[in-house]
Amino acid sequence: DKDSKRGLESQDEDGKGFLTGELVWGKVKGFSWWPGMVMPWKAKSSPLGMRRVEWFGDGMFSESYTESLLTFRNFNRCFCKNSFASLPIYKEAIYQIIELASERCEKSFVEAEGNKEKELKLMLDWASGGFLPSGPEGFSPTDAAAHQDFSDSATSDNQPPAKRKYVHKNKANAPVIICHKESIREMVKEKGRKIEDFCLSCGSLEIEVQHPLFEGGLCLKCKGNFTETLYRYDEDGYQSYCTVCCAGLEVILCGNASCCRCFCKDCLEILVGPGTFDELKDVDPWSCYMCKPAHCKGNLKLRPDWSVRVQDFFANDTAMAFEPHRVYPSICADQRRPIKVLSLFDGIATGYLVLKDLGFKIERYLASEICDDSITVGMIKHEGKIEYVNDVRTITRKHLAEWGPFDLLIGGSPCNDLSMVNPLRKGLFEGTGRLFFEFYRLLTLLKPKEGDDRPFFWLFENVVFMSANDKSDICRFLECNPILIDAVKVSPAHRARYFWGNLPGMNRPLATSLDDKVGLQDCLEGGRKAMFDKVRTITTKSNSIRQGKMGPLPVTMNGKEDYLWCTEMEQIFGFPKHYTDVNNMGRSQRQRVLGRSWSVPVIRHLFAPLKDYFEC
Repeated sequence: DKDSKRGLESQDEDGKGFLTGELVWGKVKGFSWWPGMVMPWKAKSSPLGMRRVEWFGDGMFSESYTESLLTFRNFNRCFCKNSFASLPIYKEAIYQIIELASERCEKSFVEAEGNKEKELKLMLDWASGGFLPSGPEGFSPTDAAAHQDFSDSATSDNQPPAKRKYVHKNKANAPVIICHKESIREMVKEKGRKIEDFCLSCGSLEIEVQHPLFEGGLCLKCKGNFTETLYRYDEDGYQSYCTVCCAGLEVILCGNASCCRCFCKDCLEILVGPGTFDELKDVDPWSCYMCKPAHCKGNLKLRPDWSVRVQDFFANDTAMAFEPHRVYPSICADQRRPIKVLSLFDGIATGYLVLKDLGFKIERYLASEICDDSITVGMIKHEGKIEYVNDVRTITRKHLAEWGPFDLLIGGSPCNDLSMVNPLRKGLFEGTGRLFFEFYRLLTLLKPKEGDDRPFFWLFENVVFMSANDKSDICRFLECNPILIDAVKVSPAHRARYFWGNLPGMNRPLATSLDDKVGLQDCLEGGRKAMFDKVRTITTKSNSIRQGKMGPLPVTMNGKEDYLWCTEMEQIFGFPKHYTDVNNMGRSQRQRVLGRSWSVPVIRHLFAPLKDYFEC
């Protein structure tokens, strides 16, 4: 935003270094040197010679003079063995900053085999040894947004095992709900009143929409809060706020290993019944009302069709109505011709792979992609049949006239600056967020003109966990609402995504096929055992393999925890084994290209109806 940008400019102007995203040591009153990271200023004016620092361990902020800061490369000078041995929060802070530094340097500690103490020792050895082989330059931010890899919405899809039964979510930025919920229990007994008349979050009678999960409503303000926070998750992998009201500080966590939901004290006491919260604290493990609908009591009643309603809720929460897409009649089999495709932000050619698997005859498949590793996968695995055209911004109207006409346009622009996981996100109109408009520009140029009856289809994908304003703007430009699809229904991993487009039957239910591997065990190599049936979203980050930030690894082998192998990750995404095993790519490179890709069974589900239009 403008304030952050102004803060960056002042940091550049004073010439004292320590730009946003830089890892540092700083002086904290009463402690030895403490690890932190330089953050953008929130104020309109940023004082010269000062930096806003977030401290690892407790997440607190300070305004520090540059003279009291040192770069993290001074590890051996600043690291305090006594504090590390005696202060758990200091130990955690050291773990967090080295973990971030190692991610930037693409350094992994697989040999720790999931043992945190062993991993910490390896981390300390690496740091005290000079952060080799990359050295301190490896974790230096390249720009304001480079301090973390937010290339995926990992946090929005965490599905860890239960860790704690009861937590107090002490959040300074918790949604403020002016609550009149206490009145629901009495007022619902009044003649003519029913639970559908009340906002389940605040008790208001001014209902804007029906609650998608439970019988009841949401007022306008609570609808906005619900939309923003339902898919927000904490570092422990559980929902940040209550499943019912998307607020609440004291919550009970579901004990089901494949569930991440929580329910707050207010909702349990008011909607289920007095004393419920204390009663459930003694039940271990406790399965929540989403996992066990039969346990619903009082005024808390799960909707039987909640899974459909929640998709419709997110598909139509922009408060905008659009004209339906043009419907193309199916083409007679003897008149169908091969398909021509333009794929933007193509990644590892998921679109081409799915079209070939479905049996389509492809006349031409042009792909815009700038990642060399992704291009290498597509070139080698598809034997040079994909034509690469490099940066999407270089494609002109003249190019489209020469290459086209196209039958299908697909793409998903980078989510770095859209995902709310990224605290430095720039939004839709800045940074990589602006690449959406390249898709929109080419879509506008490719749409058939008036009187042209040839079928033309398009598909745009992006993260669910974006701001409501960015989502509304995308809907406004694309002139439609998205559908929400989570790959967990057809694969072993969670991956919730929005899809905009005009493909036939996009709204039909997602169903598994005989070839889909929906359980983790189905994807593992011999002699390896899955500890979970479903895993959290696999992203470009190595630590996304853990089930929760400090959680266990998902596989055991010879009695020890282990990371997923590359061939196993490929099968989780629906790719053939060894699909990314090209050009001597290492594990981190292969996970990086997989973490940015689409789920194969989801794209197969979306592309299948096109068989009524093109030659197979």
